[in-house]
Amino acid sequence: MAQNARTSSTMESMRRQRAASERGARFGQTELSILRVPSGGTPVRKICRPDEMAVEVVVPLGGTIMVRPESRDERAVRAGEALYLIGCRRYAAYALRGASAVTLGLPFSAVDEYIDRSSTSPVLVQNSAVLQPATSFLGTLLEGGDELDRLSSYFAEKLIWEMVASVYLEGKGVGAAEAPNTGILDRAMAQIAAYRTDRSLTPEAVARSLNVSMRQLQRVFSATGSTPSREIRRQRAELAVSMLRSESFGVLNVTQIAHHSGFSDAAELRRALVAFGYPSPRELRAGAGS
Repeated sequence: MAQNARTSSTMESMRRQRAASERGARFGQTELSILRVPSGGTPVRKICRPDEMAVEVVVPLGGTIMVRPESRDERAVRAGEALYLIGCRRYAAYALRGASAVTLGLPFSAVDEYIDRSSTSPVLVQNSAVLQPATSFLGTLLEGGDELDRLSSYFAEKLIWEMVASVYLEGKGVGAAEAPNTGILDRAMAQIAAYRTDRSLTPEAVARSLNVSMRQLQRVFSATGSTPSREIRRQRAELAVSMLRSESFGVLNVTQIAHHSGFSDAAELRRALVAFGYPSPRELRAGAGS
């Protein structure tokens, strides 16, 4: 009987996931759905977000999917890989043996810190250790996304954006030979933007991720009149300011906002606000400096 109960529970969970995925889910400006591609090579046509510079991410759940965007720059994408389509309005997908994929539609503002706006060729990301847990998280959102309140939905969208950044940066190899034309400064800024909410992020961690020495990283930032530590604090301060000015985060106290933006405590957040010329948390919430 226990086995039957577990089987019934599993089947019910799969049924709920299938029902949720058929209708998809929306979190702020981010659209999440399941793309089902039948076997036999019959193409399925997918309409992307209407934005001029939207981004579509295709993550197969099994099998191989051929994706042909409007540019006809066709790519094969397999389970364990992710395909980023930049500025794509529509695309066709087909599979010889049938397949399905999680698809994400995002505004370009979610990725503009690390993807070149002028590059509209599909980007295939492979070998990302973050992709599998990210896909599991997206499946959970598909199953229960409608039950999230406004604040939880906001955080879910931000987590999705962080995951999209992490998969892209890790899979492409930040600082690796796959991106030889990208400067160290640009890559460091993108790395900080992607992980600024992680309180363990340090200049040493940035240097390791870029495969450069600390002296080299400091020299690059010194040429701009800044330091890696200052840039980390600046980006965290900017995130905290946006949260303090948003009514959506009115339920959080200053310490909680400090933690969500990567600071260890409220005192560290206040010092950073002063250092970068921002008003106090109380003034920001009152609308000063808007």
